[in-house]
Amino acid sequence: MDKVTTVLFIGIGGQGVLKASDVLARAAFLAGLDVKKTEIHGMSQRGGGVTSAVRFGKKVYSPLAPSRAVDFLVCFDRAEGEKYLGQLSPGGRPFFLDGDLLSRLGDPRAANVALLGRLAKMLDIPLPTWEKAISYEIPEKYVALNLDAFRIANQS
Repeated sequence: MDKVTTVLFIGIGGQGVLKASDVLARAAFLAGLDVKKTEIHGMSQRGGGVTSAVRFGKKVYSPLAPSRAVDFLVCFDRAEGEKYLGQLSPGGRPFFLDGDLLSRLGDPRAANVALLGRLAKMLDIPLPTWEKAISYEIPEKYVALNLDAFRIANQS
């Protein structure tokens, strides 16, 4: 994986944007890749926008992506996500949290990790590595819930 992959997470405070980016960063690191991560909280405590970028590859020199270089846009909130569609690289792909996925989960607290399950299908990181990263980053009492959500989304 010589190319640097850039994933931009978008949402509002309380949706698990930062936790999802932590899981991806951990999974990429466990896969032996160089990882850089940034986050902007804004007014997240009051329902404001939250962004986090994770960049990984053989060698990453900056956590900041050049303009229009986002490979994957992971959006927890449609209105916030649509503001960043212009940052996608040619061929970049957005992922939006949708009602269909939420209905299959049964518990919306794992929606952030479920979106990672969808993203994982597009990345060269083995599933056991993802599961290990989830176990590291998610509080123990929620690991099983999040692993289930990840698997449901990854298999759909």
